[in-house]
Amino acid sequence: MLQSVLIFAISAMFLGLGLGRFAFSPLIPELVGNGWLEVGAAQTVGAANLVGYLVGALLAKPALRLTSERTLCVLSGALVFLSYDLLILPFGVGWFWIMRFLAGAGGALLMVVATAAAGRHLAALDRKQFQPMVFMGIGLGALFAAICLPQVLIYGIELSIVALMLFSGVALAALWWSSGFLHQNIAPPPSSDRPVSRVGWSVSLILLAYGCDALGSVMHTVYLPDMLRRAYGHTEEQVGLSWAMFGIGACFGPLFVVLLRRFMSVSNALWIAFALKAFGVALILAATDPLTAGLSLFIVGMLTPGIVILTSGALSAAAPPDRYLALWAVGTAFFALCQMMSGMFTATTSAQGYGTALLLSVIILGMGAVLAITSKHFLHQEGLR
Repeated sequence: MLQSVLIFAISAMFLGLGLGRFAFSPLIPELVGNGWLEVGAAQTVGAANLVGYLVGALLAKPALRLTSERTLCVLSGALVFLSYDLLILPFGVGWFWIMRFLAGAGGALLMVVATAAAGRHLAALDRKQFQPMVFMGIGLGALFAAICLPQVLIYGIELSIVALMLFSGVALAALWWSSGFLHQNIAPPPSSDRPVSRVGWSVSLILLAYGCDALGSVMHTVYLPDMLRRAYGHTEEQVGLSWAMFGIGACFGPLFVVLLRRFMSVSNALWIAFALKAFGVALILAATDPLTAGLSLFIVGMLTPGIVILTSGALSAAAPPDRYLALWAVGTAFFALCQMMSGMFTATTSAQGYGTALLLSVIILGMGAVLAITSKHFLHQEGLR
């Protein structure tokens, strides 16, 4: 059972976020350089994934009223697979936008439903120590995009898209194969017929901080490879190595969270993670050489799943058990809305350079740290930790 839960969760995050979101970022400069998309169109296509993520997050809770968790997760994974399967068709910018939208929607549904289901079953199995591994697939997908895709891109964008299609197909098969435990009713979802429990101010502050993470992360997770390639003249190999550092960092993120949690509460770990991420983004403002870019992307990569894990943990500590899924869906939708706003702002201002977006990212992540510290105060007032 434990093995199935972990394979299910890692496959879901590898497919939905690792491939559906992060694997596309290294393709953007190549799509522009090879004439598939103009610069403005490429930025718009990049933002389409963020719009889809918002829609998927909003649909997660209503969709669960219509179908089972297992069916919804498999269908969501199929959306990501189809987005790469159909991306290669020559139907223009609008088609690219639709496919990236579908990938975003599928990724958000998996983030809400699959992670909550996996976490609930790990708790029922008394294996909460494995919960950080639920998000390890994000880093594995980013690492695949950084190490494997540059090698495939040598042979053309078409082959790169086919490779993404094949890997997403394998991940979808693993997701379907391992999802049988959801039908065993060991840890059923909380009933929606019970009276709704109230939540305190700490929950609102945690969700606001999570929104700050979204606002402050888009520059690095979507647009930085394009900035390094076009604005600063990094070679394809240098961009690939820098993005590999993001993937390696994302793989270390869950381990970093485990280390932090050995020495401090989830509230303290959350604000420290925000402060470190702000520092990581600020490094690019200081220097843009390949070494600094790699270090910046490693830190941001490590804390991309890291802050997700810590936010989930803080929300679990602050919210009643019967409200967790609904609040996690709200948090994911709010995260997606902030991502979309940040992505659209960056896309519309990128012609004048990325400096403003980077500076705002640092400031907003700093605000996230302040909100996380404040939520700790309310957690103590509410008798939680």
